[in-house]
Amino acid sequence: MGKKLNVFFSNSISSHKWGGGEKWMITAAKGLSDRGHNVIISGKSNSIFLSKAKENNLNTIPFNFFQDYNPLKIWYTKKILIKEDVDIIILNLKKDIRVAGISARLANVPVIISRNGIQHFRDIWKHKKTAGLVDGIITNTKSISDIYNKFSWMDKDKTKVIYNGLKIKSDLKPCNIRKIWNIPDNHIIFVAAGRLTKQKGFDLLINAAAQLKEETKPFTLLISGVGKEWNNLERQIKQKGLNKIVKLIGFQNELANILNAADFIIMPSRHEGMPNVAMESMALGKPVIASNVNGVSELIDHKKTGYILPSLSIDAICNAINFAIDNHGSEEIQNWGVAAKHHIATNFTLLKMLDQLESYFYSQINLRFR
Repeated sequence: MGKKLNVFFSNSISSHKWGGGEKWMITAAKGLSDRGHNVIISGKSNSIFLSKAKENNLNTIPFNFFQDYNPLKIWYTKKILIKEDVDIIILNLKKDIRVAGISARLANVPVIISRNGIQHFRDIWKHKKTAGLVDGIITNTKSISDIYNKFSWMDKDKTKVIYNGLKIKSDLKPCNIRKIWNIPDNHIIFVAAGRLTKQKGFDLLINAAAQLKEETKPFTLLISGVGKEWNNLERQIKQKGLNKIVKLIGFQNELANILNAADFIIMPSRHEGMPNVAMESMALGKPVIASNVNGVSELIDHKKTGYILPSLSIDAICNAINFAIDNHGSEEIQNWGVAAKHHIATNFTLLKMLDQLESYFYSQINLRFR
């Protein structure tokens, strides 16, 4: 163990948004703080992100910036970084790099890191310039690292894969989702969760449910989350006549309790990094159906620890749901859950993630002071 570090997290995500990147930052910050490091969280005032940081008793700095390369915000952030004697700064969005990252350079912060839960950089000059402002890039999938390393201008040692870590829950409360959402006893329950955006593919899932509603055994689909697509999804559900079997249930603070009460978890995302909902569900021993995007193939072994959609199409989703319904309660599905739980407990623990983060931070600091 090296010296205690002063670690600064910058996340300029919109006030109402909460996703995998934000959850990772809070989890990592809390874990590092519990290990004795001095941690500061910076985000937009009145944001869900900053609220979650406060719930975890983390030191927070409300900080709003809305444009790249803002001289006033760069100067102000530089003063904070110098005052706090920051050793490591972790940046979320490209906007964070173009304000707080520049501030960190001017403040002589030893290590500047961009954390990419999804692919942030493309092979264009503007992103080359942005990536050049950071010393390292943490990704949570090998697939993203492989994409970056194909860029001719990318230093092949710049990306570091550190899988997301979960604190395995053992204190879940019973959750009677049938009673809460008036689900008949003979219905098989599928749960999908995430921000209500096009990225998550919930529109495809609703279309699949419409195609299946008269063709298969009874089922109910609960979709948890909030976002800009709420009205569109609500309208789609109504137009398809699915109000009784597809239900938008909003943001759920105790989502793990709901996942644990479901029969299957389904996530037909158009793109992802390493999907947290899938990880959390597998840690609970739940069978997961997921599209084959980025980190999913590193997380799920098809028909051994879950089910990977062969393509992102309505027909593929229908086939997966039919397979799940036809095999519900079978030994095969039960074995998926057992194997999935073991896989997460072995490879995706919070302890392992924090150990790797600390080791990476110290190695980066040592490089700067050789």
